[in-house]
Amino acid sequence: MIRATLEELDLGELLKALAAQRKSAVVAFQGRIYGRVHLLGGRILYARTEPGPHLGEYLVRLGHLSLEEVQALVERQGRENPGTPLGALALELGLIGEEELREALEAQVLEALATLLGEREGEILAEPLTEGSQVALPHTLDTDAALMEAARRLDEWRRGQVDPDEVLHLVEDPTRHPLSPEAWAVLEHLDGVRRARSVALLSGLPEEAVYHLLFELKSRGLVRPSTLLAEDPLVLILSESGVVRRLLLYLLEAHRFRVLLAKDLEMALRLLKERPKGVILQGEKALDWVRKIRAHPEGKLASLYLVSETPPGLLFRPLRVLHLPKPLRAQEVLKALSPLRRG
Repeated sequence: MIRATLEELDLGELLKALAAQRKSAVVAFQGRIYGRVHLLGGRILYARTEPGPHLGEYLVRLGHLSLEEVQALVERQGRENPGTPLGALALELGLIGEEELREALEAQVLEALATLLGEREGEILAEPLTEGSQVALPHTLDTDAALMEAARRLDEWRRGQVDPDEVLHLVEDPTRHPLSPEAWAVLEHLDGVRRARSVALLSGLPEEAVYHLLFELKSRGLVRPSTLLAEDPLVLILSESGVVRRLLLYLLEAHRFRVLLAKDLEMALRLLKERPKGVILQGEKALDWVRKIRAHPEGKLASLYLVSETPPGLLFRPLRVLHLPKPLRAQEVLKALSPLRRG
């Protein structure tokens, strides 16, 4: 076992050393964020950060699964296959193929590595890899090559990024400029109304990479900040499930809502000071949360949405609770939240 701080040991160098020795290990990072990197025989199996995108979110963003399919997978995983990783379960059920799983896991690995390499403070813990700790990529990643690509991305991000809340519009004919396929994917969603974060989530590209691409396009004079900015409604999501939080974040941010995430009631009550127009509640404690949020000064005016299989009972009518049927369906959620744009 290895335990050290980032001041004592560089994360990238540790991963290279483990790769050179063909070690199988789990390298955990704890700092401002939490992260894990799994290696088998020196090659990368898996990597992710928390907070950060879940594999289910990548499968939705890349168009391989729908919001409803990922929710069904998560429920089945918890009920019947708690030890089976989500990607392996989707593969076993025939919902995706090996190529789709490889694409989503590779996107997750590279974005997680770039994020972790950018951290300045924290503690590293390396332990032997136990069998079945995580699903492998159909083709595991070469550690040195993955680190090189992650470092390249991090270098791009550090050279400049737009603010995720910035709204940009096209001012030049893009066909007159040599642009990468990634830049075209970003421009496709740039309409002068969507914030940069919405564009990033719709593009299917890593968020940080999109902010850098928009920075480059802005520097070249192809895009400029919009002068007329729409006020996107603010929505607070309170759920114990990290998958549900990230899926709703993706759906709502991609459709011009601003989103705050809370993993517990204490965090949600702190975030109410931002005055969200709507609060989505999902989890076993959701009915109890309704009462506590309504009792909060900033929670009296917000629209409350309860995610459940059946509508809340008569006792909750005075608390003005709206119902979102479970499993969540994208169009139903967007339709239910549309009045927030007029409030």
